[in-house]
Formats: sequence, C-alpha cells, structure tokens
Amino acid sequence: MTTRDLQHRSSATEARLDATPPTPTPAGRRVGPSGTPLASRVFLVSVGLAVLPVIVAVVRAIARGWVPLSDDALFAIRARDVFSYHHFPLVGLDSSASLATSTTLHHPGPLLFDVLALPVTVFGAGAGVALGIGLINVAAIVLIAVFAHRRGGPLLGAIAMTAAAGLAWTMGSEALFEPWQPFSLLLPFLCFLVLAWSVSCGDLLALPAAAVVGSLVLQTHLSYVLLVPVLAIWAVVMLVLKLRRDRNEEPVAWPRQRRQVARSVVVASSVFALCWVQPVLDQIIGQGNLGQLLSNAGPPKRTFGYGYGARVMASVVALPPWWFRPSMNETLMPSMGFTVPSRLVAAASLLGLAAVLAGCAWVAVRRRDRVASHAIGAVVVGLAAGFATAGRIPITVFGLEAHVFWWLWPLSVFIFLAVAATLARLVAARLRPALVIAFTVATAVFAGLAVPTLAQGLSPNTRESAVPTARAIDSQLGRLQGKGPILIDPLLHSRLADPYGLAVLAELQRRGIPIVAKDSMLVGQLGSARRFTGTNARSEIYLRVGDDPLLLPSGTPKVAEHQALSSREQRELSDLKTEIAGYIAEGRLRLTETGLKAVQRQGGLPADPRALFSTGELVNLVQGHLLNVDHLWARRFERFASLEGRWDANTVALYLAPLGPLARPVDVVHVGAG
Repeated sequence: MTTRDLQHRSSATEARLDATPPTPTPAGRRVGPSGTPLASRVFLVSVGLAVLPVIVAVVRAIARGWVPLSDDALFAIRARDVFSYHHFPLVGLDSSASLATSTTLHHPGPLLFDVLALPVTVFGAGAGVALGIGLINVAAIVLIAVFAHRRGGPLLGAIAMTAAAGLAWTMGSEALFEPWQPFSLLLPFLCFLVLAWSVSCGDLLALPAAAVVGSLVLQTHLSYVLLVPVLAIWAVVMLVLKLRRDRNEEPVAWPRQRRQVARSVVVASSVFALCWVQPVLDQIIGQGNLGQLLSNAGPPKRTFGYGYGARVMASVVALPPWWFRPSMNETLMPSMGFTVPSRLVAAASLLGLAAVLAGCAWVAVRRRDRVASHAIGAVVVGLAAGFATAGRIPITVFGLEAHVFWWLWPLSVFIFLAVAATLARLVAARLRPALVIAFTVATAVFAGLAVPTLAQGLSPNTRESAVPTARAIDSQLGRLQGKGPILIDPLLHSRLADPYGLAVLAELQRRGIPIVAKDSMLVGQLGSARRFTGTNARSEIYLRVGDDPLLLPSGTPKVAEHQALSSREQRELSDLKTEIAGYIAEGRLRLTETGLKAVQRQGGLPADPRALFSTGELVNLVQGHLLNVDHLWARRFERFASLEGRWDANTVALYLAPLGPLARPVDVVHVGAG
C-alpha cells in the first residue's frame, strides 16, 4: 500500500469518526468524537434555546385565543377533512401559479393537512393549527440539531442551532405557528438542506427522514418543485458514490454495510410511497393534478426572467445584511421601498459569494474534510436550483409576490452554516469548547430577539385586531344550525383579502353545518364533494364588512353581527365626519408636497367630499401623513382615521337568505392561493 493510499484511508476514517455518535469513556461519561462533556452539555442548551421561541409563540397564541383567519382557515378546514370520508383531501390548496395558466393548479399534495389533522380535531381550529405547526417547527429544529451533531459533534450542532434561531428571528414570532405555506415551510426546508447534506455524507439514518421532510415541503408549495428534487438527486448520487468507495476500500466490512443500506432504502422507499399515496390516488380517480402540473411544467408565458431572478437572489444570499434581518416583506416588496440591486452590484456580490465558497471548498479538499466539502456542495447545488427557480417565477396580476422567493432565507441560512462549519473545523482542534460556547451565546441572542411578538406585514396572521371580531361572529353561528346546506359563494364576495369569510366557513364546518360552493376555484379549495349542483342547498350566506355596499334579496335577515365601535364612539365618528366634510367643502384642506403628487397620480381629489369618505382615501391620506393642517385639525383627522379604520376593518354582519338568484353576478371568489 502506498503512502498516498494510507493518507486516503486515514482521511476516510476521520470522516467516519465525525459522523459517528459519541462513545462511552472508561469513566462512563459520554464524550463526543470532537467534543468534551462541557461542549456536549452546552450544545444541548443551544437546542433548548433554539426551540424556545417556537414554544413561546405557540403558548402565547393559544393563551390569547388565536383563530386562523383568511387563508389560514383553509388549513383548519382541510385538516378536519382528513378524518372525513366524503371530503378526504387528495391534493393541496390552489396555487397562485393558476393565475399564469389557463388551468386551475393545486400544490402537489395534502401532507400538511394530514399532519395537522389530529391536533385540529382534538384541540380545535385555533389551538390545533398553532400546536400542529409549532410541532412541525420544533421537529425540524431537533432534526437539524441531531444530524448536524452527527456531522461534527457539538460544534457543528451549536452552529446549526445558531442558524435555526436566526431564521426564527427573521421570520418573526407570529410566523412560527403560521400555517400559510410560505412561512410554515421555512424551517422544514432548512431541515431538508441539512438532511440532504447528511445523506450525501453517507448517513443512512438521514435517508428516511429526508424522504418525509422533502415530501412535506414539495407537496405543500410549488416554489420548491425544483429545489427539493434537485437536492435529493444530488444527495442520492453522492451517497451511491460513497457506498461504492466504501465497498472498494473495505470489502470485508461491505456485506454488513450492504444489509444496513438495504434496510434504510426499504424504510425510506416505504415512507416516501406512503407520503405520496393521496396525490397518486388523485391522479387515478380524481382530477389528475399531478398530470396537470406536468403538462404545465414548461416556462410560464410571463416571468421575471433569470436576470431579475439573479438580482433578487443576490439581495438575500450575497448582499449584507444577508438573512440577518427581522422582516422578509420589507426586503422583497417594492411597495415597502425595496429595489433590486443593479446588475453590476448583483454580479459583484454573487462573484464575491462564489469566491468565498471556492475558498471554503479549497480548504475542505486540502484537509480532506468530506463533511465540509459536502456542505459546500449542497450550497452550490441549492444555488443552482434556486437560480432556475427564480428565473421561472411567473408574473401574476399582483406583480412581484414576495412570498414566492422566501425559500431564499433557508438557503441563505444554510450558506452561513456551511461556511461557518468549514472555518470552525479548521481551527476546532484548539478552540472547540470556546467556539461551542460562542455559538450557543449567539443562539441565545437570536432566540431572545425572536420571542417578542412580531408579525410579517402581508401574511394572513397580521390582522390581530380581527381575531376578537372573528370569535364574536363565530359565537353567534349556532343560529344557523339546521339551516344547511348553505351556498357560500356570496360570503366570499366581500372585499379582497377579507379575513372573515374563510374563518366563518371553518366555524360552520366545526358545527357540522354542511356547505356547498359554486365557483370552481372555491370548489377546488374545499373539495369536489362540496360542489353546488343546483339542488343541494337551502340558503345562501352574505358577509358585509364595514360600510361596504351589499345587495341583498328583499327581507334577508341578519344572523350575526359585531360592531367595532361603541355607541358613544359611533356618535363621535359621525360628528367628526360632519365637521371634516364642512372643512373640506370650504376648500381648507391642504396636502403636503408628497400628498399632492400622490393624488395627482390618481387624478386629483374628488369634488364631492363624500367620495373621500366612501373610498377610504381620506384615511389613507391621514395615515400616510400627507395632510398639511394645523395642530387642532390634525388631532381631529387622526381621531377620525382611528375610529373609521376600526369601524371599516372590524365591523361585520352576516345575512342568510333563502336560496334564489344571486343578488349580483358571480365573478371571481376572493379565495387566497399561496
């Protein structure tokens, strides 16, 4: 055997030691292969710190009586349907990709509904959804900790916990129990990245875990349709190459290892097949969603393009402050001041990132550190798949939808993990315990920042003030017992992004009041067994929010109501409207320079002051600080905007009419699609 062969055998042995669990010392204490008892204990502390924000957020949500609103309510509805024979879900929710095609497309599978089914059935919509999503996120963090520890002991485990806690802070505490797919998949996708890395290193235990987590992420949102398969294929190819190398280098031990491989492959294949039973059944006996997805797999007609996609990627993965920021919406939303970097800045930053990764790869290869080199490999594959994803994202009627790019944050966090792991292992021989403590302190800082209440600006979970209203309406829906089946289309013809309609549906379902729908998109969201046939409904339900105009059949009774203002506040608001209308009629209303430009873009101020009230434009001017008025009138305008805003957002009434011709034509039901 040559000296080079001996060196290669030694490096392979070292890599295997990094991936093996701790072994007992003669004194009976368990010491990691690359750590000390102190480092191991500190690592366990870091795990507890990383999961703390999730636990606090879930407990706080349950304690304050949180209920899922808007799109969130769909997850509660479909989770309950898992235990229903007639409404058993076979596909995911409708996808916003439908807006770019002529076909209604669903996300591939209902695995998230399956996971939420038991807690929602046992604990109800609010507590059940919060608890279910919280458990998913805790499980993701624990899996990240376990497999990072298997890659490199307490040091890599502590680095991974810093990454997970940092992602939790970036998401905001209210997103840690949010079922909306753009949020609920962030920690699971980071977990999948760690699992793919582990599989590529030859960790057979990671194979079935990757099958489950990858299936959950891929089924739940189409933005991962390239990321998950590409990373999975790369990980399996690297695993096969490692197994071939092991067979050639250690033929004596190969028969035993082959049996372990066979068991892991059987388990992984079985759980993967189980995860995909429902989508396959839908393809055979349902609407054939998988086939529709494949037939629409080509590039959409209108996309942002690879150039723009690369610039968006650069803004998160390559430009400071990278993922170290407390809000995703503010980063990608043009309406919040975000602009993509220029081509030159984006190219320079991406080249800088490439240089960093190349340097880390050189260090890992030079040291024959397969753990670090495979981590960098996972980053490169993830960036390539991310580039392909970003370039194919369709342009919809909503323009740039920030949430379809949010997979960039877990990818960016994993880049940090890979680079930090490579550099830490370079100096770990002398500084390992100190580094474990340092990263645990960093985890504590991120966890502390993630604990206070923080909601993202555009998620269904940001309407905290709507929760008491929804609960008040829900408590009155017992009056509808025995009035079903109810046609629900008019209920969802309220304003766009109304938080109440779907929450009402979830409560009707909980009370066992049957519902049916006419609109095809709504039927797709709720299941084909709830399709309106023309004869399977007795009544129809209407929703009014604020002072929105609503045409009702004559004599339609009101069945539930919640007024956001007291009688005294309503009188105060009426008096303020009278005073302000007179003020405007006298021509005394003045705007700031910014306000003048804003109203000129919209065609100027309406001549009739009543239009300023009915359209809500006056409230927008006040809240945007676009009025140029004296201190006394400024206070009146601000009080008006506060009262009018509460009334408009949280005053709700429900009406139930006998089934008949709809009072207005059915256009498109405002049901969200992630």
